[in-house]
Amino acid sequence: MHIRIDVPSYFDHPSQCHILATTPTRSPALWTQFLDGAEESYRRHDVTPALEISAIRDGETTALFFAALDRTGTLLGGVRVQGPYSSADQSHALVEFAAHPEGRHRVRAMLESRIEDGVVEIKSAWVAPGAPRGRAVTTMIAQSPAYSTALLGTRYALATAASHVRAAWLRTGAAIATHIEPVPYPDDRYRTEVFWWDRTTLAFDAELETWRRMKRNTVSLLAQHGTSKNLQSAVAS
Repeated sequence: MHIRIDVPSYFDHPSQCHILATTPTRSPALWTQFLDGAEESYRRHDVTPALEISAIRDGETTALFFAALDRTGTLLGGVRVQGPYSSADQSHALVEFAAHPEGRHRVRAMLESRIEDGVVEIKSAWVAPGAPRGRAVTTMIAQSPAYSTALLGTRYALATAASHVRAAWLRTGAAIATHIEPVPYPDDRYRTEVFWWDRTTLAFDAELETWRRMKRNTVSLLAQHGTSKNLQSAVAS
């Protein structure tokens, strides 16, 4: 089946998927599929409230989303991006730390110290159950901060995630905010940590082969996006 690609995309060889970088407005049908897949995934893990589907359905808080389509056009997973933020109060991380004043204060301080250089937040990641090469789709999701910061023109990406995905995030250059105690979000089964990516240091923080792949994909996405920003600075130094 031929997959029409009319938005920035790249072919991810490990997952054997086309990865589309688009918006709810530009790809409304795909956005609906994304939401349906995310809702099913979160329901399967019994964490549906964390998705906040009614709040995100209109797409207004989603600046960008990534969708992994296999060769038949089947959506196997994805992730969405919020921002760039103009205020720390826009970050969903503060909601997640609402019951933990000290951690919330530290998250806010980190946001406020970075927001001038641009901050986006990675949310709503999911992988379809039984997806062939599902781990590779997870790896693609972990690489999305590199692509998001380049496409949206920010230096930093933020994510809150359970500790079981820590290894995948770290391979792509994430740094754990170790001074912030993990919290039981969305419930006591999870220990949610705060992760940051700095686009200017990804070349040093990510695993070498992962960095090379992210750099190639970033250049391709930016070229298709028609961005006027300097490619060298966009993919880090």
